[in-house]
Amino acid sequence: MSKQMHQLDDQEDPGRAGFWNRRQAEEEQNTSPLTSQARHSAFSEQGEQGMGKRNPFENWRIKNEADKQELLLPPNSAKVNNAFGLIWQVLSTVILAGLITATLLSLWMPGNLIPRNLGQKVADAVTEDGGVNPTQVVEGVLPANFPVNKIGIIVGHRGSDSGAVCANGLTELEINSNVATYVQQNLIKAGFEVELLDEFDSRLSNYKAGLLLSIHTDSCEYFNDSATGFKVAAALSTIPGQTSTRLVDCISDRYANITGLRYHYQSVTTEMTTYHAFAEIDPNTAAGIIELGFMNLDQDILTTKPELLAEGVAQGISCYMNNEEVKQP
Repeated sequence: MSKQMHQLDDQEDPGRAGFWNRRQAEEEQNTSPLTSQARHSAFSEQGEQGMGKRNPFENWRIKNEADKQELLLPPNSAKVNNAFGLIWQVLSTVILAGLITATLLSLWMPGNLIPRNLGQKVADAVTEDGGVNPTQVVEGVLPANFPVNKIGIIVGHRGSDSGAVCANGLTELEINSNVATYVQQNLIKAGFEVELLDEFDSRLSNYKAGLLLSIHTDSCEYFNDSATGFKVAAALSTIPGQTSTRLVDCISDRYANITGLRYHYQSVTTEMTTYHAFAEIDPNTAAGIIELGFMNLDQDILTTKPELLAEGVAQGISCYMNNEEVKQP
């Protein structure tokens, strides 16, 4: 230790050695005068090392914001494409399943489960100019060249007997003949082929036509004050999908509106629904029967306005043949 102390004593200024030497050097450096340009340069260098571009915290902030921006998926990223692909796959599966189900149902369901009457068939055969083309028949519904434009009118009791007879000598046959003649004329004007038939006409066997209608008149006896009005009945057809409702609706609607007579549907008899001609004609021929009115209470209109009655019948037939609209009561 004495040697060390001796060495320190040998120094001209012991304060400049060791700790005190370094401290004084730093103070001299800090107190040394600097020009304004040197100060600015020093400050700039310090800024670059501290809060400038080289600041490690500043670089960390920029990097952190860049990481956040990477979380936003661009439109063409793999994740977005995979999501859209999954959605399209699900929609394609649903659509394909619906198409397969609809195809199977259409193959299973027979066509005759869909009701379609002869009026619609005739409407399909109507040409653009409004006329009926008898050769244009829906395939698979009626035989080829079936006379859909043809209408047969049976004059009730003609060629057989006079039918009902009133006390004043009025006969049913007289009324039926007058009205049937006017019906034929009206339908011919409408573009149909019409022929009048007898009650038991030989042509009724396997008769082919778009429609066969038998015209009759109800009894001349007085039953009660309610025995007034007309009745309509139709034959059931073996044509798939054809119904008798359409024919009855058309004739009852048009006849009632034109003549003012009410539809006496509650007195339709089995003699009408099982009319003999229904079993004789071709099964593809739609058929019906009408009782124009009661010869007792409706005698006035039956004898004085046959043209009006015929107009109602003809309009009802046209409604059915042309598939016209019928407003339900």
